[in-house]
Amino acid sequence: MAELKVATWNLYQFAKPGTYWYDMEESNDYEPDQWAQKLSWIRSVVEDMNADIIGLQEIFSVEEFKELFNSLGYEHVAVVDTPAVDPNNDKVFVGPITAIASRHPFVGEPSALAFPQQLKDQTQVEDGFDFRRAVTRATVQTPQLGEVVVYVCHFKSQGAFIDGDEIASFADWKTRFREHLRARAIKDADQIVRRSAEAAGVYLAAMEELDENPSKPIVVLGDMNDGPHSPTLRMITQQEWIDNIARKRRSKIEDASDRAWNFTWQLYDAYGLLPSQNSATRPATHAGGWKYPAETLDYIFVTNALNPKNLNHIAKVSDLKVYSEHFDDLDKLLTTDHAPVCATLTVRS
Repeated sequence: MAELKVATWNLYQFAKPGTYWYDMEESNDYEPDQWAQKLSWIRSVVEDMNADIIGLQEIFSVEEFKELFNSLGYEHVAVVDTPAVDPNNDKVFVGPITAIASRHPFVGEPSALAFPQQLKDQTQVEDGFDFRRAVTRATVQTPQLGEVVVYVCHFKSQGAFIDGDEIASFADWKTRFREHLRARAIKDADQIVRRSAEAAGVYLAAMEELDENPSKPIVVLGDMNDGPHSPTLRMITQQEWIDNIARKRRSKIEDASDRAWNFTWQLYDAYGLLPSQNSATRPATHAGGWKYPAETLDYIFVTNALNPKNLNHIAKVSDLKVYSEHFDDLDKLLTTDHAPVCATLTVRS
């Protein structure tokens, strides 16, 4: 049977030697030998996964990224944004980007997904709001399924960065603790609101594409920076059951086909479509560390066209692997703190 393999992977600070991420500190750059080791390791994992399409996050050095994936057989590589740099020092990156690498050609140029205006018009989200890191949208012409739409996401990170220098500027410890807590409350609220809006934005964008073609295969790849049972996942999938609609019990809707319309516009967590899945033993995709436990942050979502429970599916999720063997290594600099996730889509015979 024909198979299409899709993957998502946060490469962790992909910044060439001589550049830095966020601060110009020795711990925030690669020595040439470290960089060579990291590239070699990435090569080995990519070859092992053998994915047709990979969505990637935390890209800083774009040309080096393109060169690496071109050399691995991915002739079609694209980014839709430019990594942000410190305005006072262009060797310091302060904003990573997403990217896509494909063995199969793009239909038209990949582009940055537009944030839906309706979220700005109908919620508290401000007019100037946009995805923190541009969502890459690409249409890929595959020999297995024809045109497949791919979104590559990297949602707002959890946690709140507090400016230590600012807090240290206060004269006494009482004020320092107060101001630290005040700043953390504000920043925590900001990251939750931002990540929620990003999740809803991706969902609504996919919904509009499905309005044009309900059978369109869409694959959403990304580091969502939130857990499987979070509001973020609830918003991006819209899997919450609808029991009452238009002042009527769902079970009282006469036509069975009318009771099933919600499935058309929902997104499905690929892991949840596996017959052998078990939420209690779901593998972590982020290694965690001294502050955060290991958890699942990276996902592959698909539309109903790839849902095996849909009688008219064109392909189904038949396998999903998490490549986390490197989590045993203490130093993630030479690898990454995320595990690539790879799903196999088996074409319906």
